[in-house]
Amino acid sequence: MAARKTTSAADVLARVKPRTTTVTLYLDGEGAGRIAELEARLAELADWQPESLAGQDPRRALAEEIGKLQDKVRDSAVDFVLRALPATAWSDLLVLHPGRHAQELYNPLTLPPALVPACLVEPAMSAEEYGELAEVLNQGQRDQLELAAWQVNNEAVSVPFSLAASALRSSTGGR
Repeated sequence: MAARKTTSAADVLARVKPRTTTVTLYLDGEGAGRIAELEARLAELADWQPESLAGQDPRRALAEEIGKLQDKVRDSAVDFVLRALPATAWSDLLVLHPGRHAQELYNPLTLPPALVPACLVEPAMSAEEYGELAEVLNQGQRDQLELAAWQVNNEAVSVPFSLAASALRSSTGGR
């Protein structure tokens, strides 16, 4: 498909939509940890055999508890929607977090935690609110948000390829 021709700068500006991305975080870390414990117990019982016909399989109760905890962890999910910053806001943020030496464009310790709240659309948060949240998230969760904020501002926008959608479209003739 060829690019649509535009007639004016106003037409181009009207079509621009800043890049967005969504990060889903599961906030029930305690539940996730408990699932890991139960999974280990379940693995220990992998070779369990009943001693009689009346023997109750202890794995079934563990599996039920894991299922309930999985639902609880799923219910703790929060979608964080991030949007690319306008060019001026991006450059201003870089200026506020200068590199610690000549080889650094920005300070990798201070920019990411400032970038996330600047990009958050939903839930919107001040830098202070994000700081409070970051204190209770684990490093992996903070990394997910910080990487998404970096990528939404630095990766070019293209048409993402979807192997699954392509396969379905070609198999159903829906082109």
